Amino acid sequence: MAKRALLMAEADDVATVIEAVCAGDTVAVETKQGKAVEELVSAHDIPRFHKIALRNMAAHDIVHKYGQVIGEATAPIKRGDYVHIHNIESIKTGVER
Repeated sequence: MAKRALLMAEADDVATVIEAVCAGDTVAVETKQGKAVEELVSAHDIPRFHKIALRNMAAHDIVHKYGQVIGEATAPIKRGDYVHIHNIESIKTGVER
């Protein structure tokens, strides 16, 4: 059975996993209303309520969640990767766009 993740806004680059995910798990992404969006495979273990990448991003790409900019990628991020402080710099710590 696939693990679940929530897409907060249609244009987001990441979704929030709502249960812990292990590398290799299938993750079913859905909207807050429960509409299925897509499925992807997690590349890493991801703790509950953390972010999974929905698309490939290059270093310095802007990352969106909640339909807003949340930060800048500090390294390349691949679809299915764990997105957290090791590969994104929060806009609260200095990214101005």
